Amino acid sequence: MDVFIGQLVGFAIIAFLFWKYVRPPLQRMVRKQQDAIDRQVAESEEAAHRVTDAKAAHERAITQGKDEAEELRQGAARDAEGIKSDLSAQADHEVKRITEHGEAQVSLVRSNLVRQLRTDLGLTAIDKAGELVRGHLSNPDAQAQSVDRVIDELESMAAGSADTVPHSAELIGLHSMRAGSREAALNVAREFDSASGDLDGAALTSASVELTQVIEFLNGNPVLRKRLTDDDDNPQGKKQLVHTLLDGKVAPIVVDVVASAASQRWSSTADFVAGLRRQNALVVLTAAEKDGTIERVEDELFRVSRLLEANPQLASLLSDHTHDADKRVGLLEKLVGQQVNSHTWYLLSHTIRLLHGQPADMAVDRLAELAAARRGESVAHVVSAAELSSAQTDRLSSVLGRIYGRTISVQTEVRPELLGGLRIGVGDEVIDADIATRLAKAAETLPR
Repeated sequence: MDVFIGQLVGFAIIAFLFWKYVRPPLQRMVRKQQDAIDRQVAESEEAAHRVTDAKAAHERAITQGKDEAEELRQGAARDAEGIKSDLSAQADHEVKRITEHGEAQVSLVRSNLVRQLRTDLGLTAIDKAGELVRGHLSNPDAQAQSVDRVIDELESMAAGSADTVPHSAELIGLHSMRAGSREAALNVAREFDSASGDLDGAALTSASVELTQVIEFLNGNPVLRKRLTDDDDNPQGKKQLVHTLLDGKVAPIVVDVVASAASQRWSSTADFVAGLRRQNALVVLTAAEKDGTIERVEDELFRVSRLLEANPQLASLLSDHTHDADKRVGLLEKLVGQQVNSHTWYLLSHTIRLLHGQPADMAVDRLAELAAARRGESVAHVVSAAELSSAQTDRLSSVLGRIYGRTISVQTEVRPELLGGLRIGVGDEVIDADIATRLAKAAETLPR
């Protein structure tokens, strides 16, 4: 009995413990399982509904896709028809354009061919005429007659013109300056002429050498050049500065020339130096004039200018002021130093030494013009195919003198390529009356 009661009590305790501690977790587990099963069932039913909806949507999508495909097909057919129509119209337009362009091209080619044919015929005619002219002018008498015809034409010009060509020999070498600088240079020249009357050729030549050295000194001292050209309100102060620098070191006439230049009003410092270079040339020309050799000097200067013009590489070497002046003067001396008058050599060597940017051939040509102007003449550069006779030269000088209203010194040069006639240059004016130029102009005027 006790055993039974003990077992019963033990069972009761176990039952209590089961009820108290085991049953609640089991109930919660069962409820969770039931909830999970319920959710799965609900989800399964929902999934079944979604499958049904998906099938319905699929059917609708298939139907809609078929409708859209049919619509696209019909639209594509319409677009294809429109494109076909546009392409056809465009093709018709392009055919018309190509046809019109082809016709225009044919017309242009035809015009070009006609123009080229005319040009070729004209050039052939001119070439043939040139051959005939060359054959005719190969006779010296015919060449002389062509020169005489040019002189006859110039005589008609001189007879038919009441007015002479304006010109001022005093302005030779000053045309590139402004009016103020030109007047300053002329004042310096007048003051020099007044002060140099008692000096002989040797003294003037020596003064030119010293003036060249002074100009070189000024070229190397830009601050001093500026002092001598600025401050126009104090000419006496600038004169005093020149005397302070040069008195007792160079000849008085050189001091007077530089002081006179410093007291003038110059448009620029460059004009001041250019005016001194020009005056330096006039000093030598005055010496040549007093020694009676100025005519020879003029002729030699002209010959040297023609030499430089015919040899541009030599002229370029002499003009390059970046090279040492002594070397450039030495090169010129080897070529002409022993063949020209001493005054001519002084002019050439001083000019080459003082060049600063100006071409040597142009500078020497200006010297020849300045020499002619000093003699009261102007230079006519006459180029002919053969040597002119003395009578032709004299007649030409006379005719040009009537045209220009002053004495003309004729300097001649022979160039056989001119064929006949004359090419005449007086200052900046050129008269192209030679046969070669006329033939060339005839070719240029042909229709192109």
